[in-house]
Amino acid sequence: MRRIFLDRLRVQASIGILPHELESKQPLLISAEVRMNDAPLVPAHDEVREVLDYRRVRQIALDEVNAGHINMLESLAGRIAQHVLALPGVSAVVVRVDKPNIFPDCDGVAVEVSGQR
Repeated sequence: MRRIFLDRLRVQASIGILPHELESKQPLLISAEVRMNDAPLVPAHDEVREVLDYRRVRQIALDEVNAGHINMLESLAGRIAQHVLALPGVSAVVVRVDKPNIFPDCDGVAVEVSGQR
């Protein structure tokens, strides 16, 4: 089994349902854990074509953020998870989206979704 991690990708997103959230982008942190159960322990030829390139996971997250306004963190996390899970060789994914500094009395809020096939 192999796991790939995307750790706290920093983005500015048009997200939320409150009036001020509809007017300006907000910071988000996106993390993902991607599991591939059938991956060999060591790639046979040490070439990127033999593995899931983590740049693809990052690009999926960026594409979803840039696709347009999103009302809920759950929707963004779910869309990212759905696209990553469709990649060849992926058996499971966990996606977490953090919205920092949303309340003055906590570091932020987050949503985590997971899926498998």
